[in-house]
Amino acid sequence: MKDIENIVEALRTEDCVLVLGPKAASFEGELLQDLLAERLAQSLKLPADSPRQLPQLARQLRQASKNETEALEKTGTLLREFYEEFADEKIPLYELVARLPFRCILNCTPDSLLLEALRRQNKKGLFYSFHFSKPEHNKNADNRATDLEKEISDDSPLVYNLLGHYDDASSLVLTDADRLRFLEVVLQREKEASLPPNVAYHFLRPPVHRLRKTFLFIGFDFNEWHLRLFMHLLRRNNEHLPRSLSLQNEENLERDAAIFYTDNFDMLFVPHDPSSLLEELRRQLSAPPPPPPAASMELLLLYHPADESLRDELETYLSTLRNSGLVKVWHEACILASEETEAEMQQHLGSAGIILPLVTANLLADDRFYHDHLSVALRRHDTGEAKLVPLLFSPCDVMGTPLFELNTLYPKPKGRAVSQKPDRKETLTTFAQELRGIVERILNQPNTRP
Repeated sequence: MKDIENIVEALRTEDCVLVLGPKAASFEGELLQDLLAERLAQSLKLPADSPRQLPQLARQLRQASKNETEALEKTGTLLREFYEEFADEKIPLYELVARLPFRCILNCTPDSLLLEALRRQNKKGLFYSFHFSKPEHNKNADNRATDLEKEISDDSPLVYNLLGHYDDASSLVLTDADRLRFLEVVLQREKEASLPPNVAYHFLRPPVHRLRKTFLFIGFDFNEWHLRLFMHLLRRNNEHLPRSLSLQNEENLERDAAIFYTDNFDMLFVPHDPSSLLEELRRQLSAPPPPPPAASMELLLLYHPADESLRDELETYLSTLRNSGLVKVWHEACILASEETEAEMQQHLGSAGIILPLVTANLLADDRFYHDHLSVALRRHDTGEAKLVPLLFSPCDVMGTPLFELNTLYPKPKGRAVSQKPDRKETLTTFAQELRGIVERILNQPNTRP
């Protein structure tokens, strides 16, 4: 299936982030979250038929204490004792995760059980946790993370406990009040709650080989209110909005929730069983990767004559694709004086595998482009015959055009133009790398037209 192929490819290119929710971990068929709730209910000596929602029980535990210090001490001790009972047990889903080459894992539970699963696979997790009210904790984490680029590998994945850890009970996000405070301080970027930049970078940085990263969510119920704000953390801090897949059956979602996540976060809900999906990922990753493409593809550059210098600049960065034989670059300047210009353009619009409009105000004001060329390119993109990859080169009002709706519009997500970026050369280099990934994926597909 295409969603599984996408995850496999993202893992191979090191552009996949795994996000583990509270419903991911189970033991002997029972969710650890439910077992923890039962433990809290027992400590509170509640009747057997009382509700067992973890946020409410955590709040009751705090209210039963004399003061905040005692409440935190009780909570931390209880969670530590509970999770340490499972330290030597094999949590099925964590064992599967540990066998896969996930390099960046956001963990939304307050424990270290995933680290134990990694250890059993002779891997060492690079562990960090977030504290939404202690700036010194996050600053220390940031200072420790200066060399992560060299340290992260398949055998040393980055594991970040976003909602705290029981070693510091004041960092835990358990109650609804905790959730609200966490979201308030992070979304407002309050000083004491800023995500450590050196850690967050590895989850949010632009992908190298693809247009955007893939975020795989396991163990979440996206009907829960706080997850709508939680997802804004990714959107606010990530210029390249990721492709998000959640292993949750859309039929179990409230209709407005499904629409919200699909429209705002391009999230795909897939009803895969998590364990079965992870096993399939392992099977496909164990197979040899596809051979590098031998064929080349035509890349058609569309631009306005007034932007010829910009076209020349872009071609410089596309030279490695051309020299490696992946693409044959063609544009209007290649037309000989004896040939009919529009007939030749239409021929290449119908044959190119990649159509790359160099988007400027000049191009959008050109009726010939808008009515004669863009309509053909959009039709071929929609039918899968070609890939339309617009490059927003200089500021212009692209919002009211069909280009704005394309998830291939670069820079992502529909942000500043190339000319507005602090490092124009780096932006064009990144674009060329992502374009290489698109071309290679198309050429490696069976029955692909060169």
